[in-house]
Amino acid sequence: MYARLLSFSDADAEKRDNAIQTIRETVLPTLRKHEGFAGHIALYDAQNQRAKAILLWESEETAEAAEVELAEFRRGMTSRIGFTLESADLYEAPIFELETARV
Repeated sequence: MYARLLSFSDADAEKRDNAIQTIRETVLPTLRKHEGFAGHIALYDAQNQRAKAILLWESEETAEAAEVELAEFRRGMTSRIGFTLESADLYEAPIFELETARV
């Protein structure tokens, strides 16, 4: 399992609802089209105006293949929402346990 950790700043509270709607209606359907996509976790820190997203991939190869298209898509979505992308780093996830389903 691999995870791309996206870090955002400028995540003002008034942008939160639009970000959630955009993720559900646009981002997730786009991610699901890519082979090897395994999940998405969105994290939000209102007090510090930060957000993070974890994109889960079945392998390093599928993560890197998707990134070719998703990097450009991410720039557009980040601009649309009004967040600033700080980083988009890929990590190996040698341990992955999930006890519950979708929220």
